[in-house]
Amino acid sequence: MPDSNVLIPVFGSIFNSGSSSASASSFYDFTRGSLPSGVSLTRASAAYRYNSAGLLVSETTDVARFQYDPATLAARGLMVEDASSGLLTYSEQFDNAAWTKTRSSITANAIAAPDGTTTADKLVEDGTATNSHSMQQNPTFVSGTTYVFSVFAKADTRTRLYLQLPSSAFGSTLRTWFDISGGTVGTTGAGCTAYIHDAGGGWYRCAVLCTATASAAGTALVCLATGDAVVTYSGDGVSGLYVWGANIRSDDRLTSYVQVAASPVVRAADTALITNGQVLGDQCYILKARTPRKISGGAVNVLLHVDDGTTNNNRRIVYGTDGRIHVIATSGGIDQCDLDLGAVAANTDFAVAARFADNNFAASLNGGAIVTDLSGTNPVGLSTARLGRRSDGYAWNSTIRTFKHQSTATDAELPLLAA
Repeated sequence: MPDSNVLIPVFGSIFNSGSSSASASSFYDFTRGSLPSGVSLTRASAAYRYNSAGLLVSETTDVARFQYDPATLAARGLMVEDASSGLLTYSEQFDNAAWTKTRSSITANAIAAPDGTTTADKLVEDGTATNSHSMQQNPTFVSGTTYVFSVFAKADTRTRLYLQLPSSAFGSTLRTWFDISGGTVGTTGAGCTAYIHDAGGGWYRCAVLCTATASAAGTALVCLATGDAVVTYSGDGVSGLYVWGANIRSDDRLTSYVQVAASPVVRAADTALITNGQVLGDQCYILKARTPRKISGGAVNVLLHVDDGTTNNNRRIVYGTDGRIHVIATSGGIDQCDLDLGAVAANTDFAVAARFADNNFAASLNGGAIVTDLSGTNPVGLSTARLGRRSDGYAWNSTIRTFKHQSTATDAELPLLAA
């Protein structure tokens, strides 16, 4: 793997609407482990990522996070996320009194955790017959807010768990089951979205996303189970599984882990800017990225936003609340085009190539047929190019593999660029 990453200029002839002009294109590869020339990143706190060895590591303030798949070790690219904080305390210390253990116990620091340290605990059931076996805390929820409840788990003599959210805040008791041996989601709470991903070394990160219907405190539980949809069973006093890194966050997508000790901490937002001024004059943008893990109908995620410092004049590429990729141009506060390129599933790689020009907007998703809008004004006076964020937030909350910009591209070239 190269130990540095560079901006690579590519020269060639690009033709638009029958006329030709020489054009230099600039290419940024975020899968090589360092920030390319022509890109800057700031973040006002430390934040976690998976490194090339598949371990969770914390990067310090203003250090870019290059994500790798913890199971396959494949490079995922640059991570750009919103700010986030954890509601649960002692996210890695389940033997702490902040965690109530009900018909269960904790063996502290039993094995290596996803970050490579021996800080993962074992949740062990007691011998109580026909009952639940859990650990829990009592956070306060706010009506209308979506929450992510997540925990890292590794199978031992028990291979299943469920996450439970309280009826006081969610209208009914919501339980979602996970199979830690097979890496699959089981029965899911009504109205919830669940994810499980392989965190390497036998670890899985289990997460459920649900929206509160009332403002109230309530008990959030991590519970052992013997099968899908099994709530109660007779414990044997010795069986259990390993747990680490439990969080509840107010968020409508699953983002990177936030470590919490005695009090909540905030992971600051990433801000990535293209500092190469050529991008502002160029009108063709090509990106390869991965959609975030989010709930259906969750907030817009912005992949690219080239603007004048406001939302009134911009060119942007977004993952909409409808789960579809949109290419949009706004001038004078009025949308000039909204190219709906189609649906992309959450947590899925894709490529998009878009052209912005007066009365000549076009784009292709994954090399498919172009979508066009032959009316509208291309915004001018743009001053800032933002990767993974718009001027007032709405981060991508996932990874970006590559970005390329060039002066323009023909209808025939756009699908080739997005293939």
